[in-house]
Amino acid sequence: MKKKPVTHKSVGFFLLIWCAIAAITQAAGLNGPALPPVADAKPGASSATAPTTDDAVAVATKDSGPAQIIGLVDGPSGVLISGKDKTGNEILSHVGLNGKLWVVLNQPVAPEPEKYALFMNGVEVKGLDPAAFSSYQGEDGKSMGALVFSLQRNQKNDTFWRDLMGGVVGMHVPVVISLGKQTGDEKVTRPMIVGSAVAAASFEFEVIGLWRLVAALAAVIVVISLVWGHARTRTTLRDSYLPQIKPSQQTYSLARWQMAFWFTLIFAAFVCLFVVLWDTNTISSQALALMGISGTTALAAVEIDALKDSPADAANRGLQALGLKTYADVQRVQQEIDLRKAELAGLPPDSTLRGEPKHGKHTPSPLEERRKQLQFEIQDRDNILRTYIVKIQPFLTQGWFKDITSDINGTTIHRLQALCWTLALGAVFVITVYRTLAMPDFNVTLLTLMGISGASYVGFKFPEVNS
Repeated sequence: MKKKPVTHKSVGFFLLIWCAIAAITQAAGLNGPALPPVADAKPGASSATAPTTDDAVAVATKDSGPAQIIGLVDGPSGVLISGKDKTGNEILSHVGLNGKLWVVLNQPVAPEPEKYALFMNGVEVKGLDPAAFSSYQGEDGKSMGALVFSLQRNQKNDTFWRDLMGGVVGMHVPVVISLGKQTGDEKVTRPMIVGSAVAAASFEFEVIGLWRLVAALAAVIVVISLVWGHARTRTTLRDSYLPQIKPSQQTYSLARWQMAFWFTLIFAAFVCLFVVLWDTNTISSQALALMGISGTTALAAVEIDALKDSPADAANRGLQALGLKTYADVQRVQQEIDLRKAELAGLPPDSTLRGEPKHGKHTPSPLEERRKQLQFEIQDRDNILRTYIVKIQPFLTQGWFKDITSDINGTTIHRLQALCWTLALGAVFVITVYRTLAMPDFNVTLLTLMGISGASYVGFKFPEVNS
């Protein structure tokens, strides 16, 4: 009977110990969910969860919110190049390829500014040098943080720049800027920092500057004037079947015209691509092939004309027999006629030239003899020029189109074929350069076609009469 109180006391003691252990365990968090650690409190820090790379790159703050682009500039100070001016017109900036763009933000960026990537019109510009963080001083004297990007061109972003600037009408192209942040594998998911307004992150990207445009146009105009400007007065693009014919009256040469066409076209494209891309390595192998085909065709055509005995050769021999070897000789004969006509006009009238009769016969005076001599010399030289005009008549130009597409029998298919294919590929060449800022890469089939066309023209010149 004395043992029962001891048992009840033992049970109660164990129950008390168990409750104490449970309470201590609960308080220590060993049997329940762990308590969140207390973060270090900092002035101005937000209680919101920090964004990840996939969610946002901007570090949100209690005062300024997420990072935003508030303007674009071209240097550490000065007026913004983004948006519009006070009159509502677009601001035409001088920021272009190989320039520097300052992206002004409403707050300092997170550490490692070199991790930020530049987006233009929603497309990442790959291959740029790492961005640098700097400060921008506005017109009100307030300093703001900015990311500085060098807009250089390289193999990684060459296609992007060509797509951006190709086919642009004018000297500028509108661009909207945004920023993203690279992940550990140097990939960017999407642009995260955008403009506080669309106008704040927009600017006019300069495709080509005014002075570069003027220099390019001047170079192209000089070459065109040298090649095509003299074509009306010189034999640059004409056949010289008869050297006695005035250069402006010689017939146009299809082979020389084709050679000049590709030369000026490729030269103009090279100059334009250089002033836009600042790249001298823009001439494609296909462009060189086109120049080679046209040059070979012209050389072969000249050789064929020199080898065969044509009507032009017969006319040339006849004119040389008259003392006319070049057009300078023709001019000399005409000058001699003009001088003798002027001298003849200055002689006294016939009534004053008669001498006294001698032995019943009239004796001509020296002046009368001179008159007869001048008339004879004028007539003789007139006969030479008449013969000259008759002989050169079949070899005079009939106009550019008729000269390069016709022979003595009229329009020929081989000449017309060469002309049409040259113009067609020339149009494709110009359009491709304009749209892609690159000389086209014609495939082997098209180059073979041009070769066949040139070969056909050269082959048909053997039986062709060059008059």
